[in-house]
Amino acid sequence: MKIIIVDDSLLDRKLLARTLVNLGVTNEILQADNGDAGMSLIVENLGDIALIFLDYQMPNITGVELMEGLVKVPLTADLPIIMVTASASEESKQTAYRANPRLAGYVLKPFKPDQLLAAIKPYASISS
Repeated sequence: MKIIIVDDSLLDRKLLARTLVNLGVTNEILQADNGDAGMSLIVENLGDIALIFLDYQMPNITGVELMEGLVKVPLTADLPIIMVTASASEESKQTAYRANPRLAGYVLKPFKPDQLLAAIKPYASISS
């Protein structure tokens, strides 16, 4: 099962991927630098996705907009999604949960590894 990271920041994608590996995650990690590329990765890997990380604020298609599209389609509606964002406002968090009431998590940047581990445990394969 694969983990997909969709974030327009190369540095943030690399940091998240490296943190996942350091936490013992054994899933294959795929990365996309925008919402369109993220949607393509999701479609290409449908049926083999353990978890999706979406950046909240991206140009063209935001993470919330991408998530809204995913939850409307029966084949992708139940994919676990964790929003990763620098937006700590309660309004942003509520917007994300309105877009996807089953949102698997809302992790603030900069994240702490233990917070990330708690959020991914139900979805990721982690070696002990």
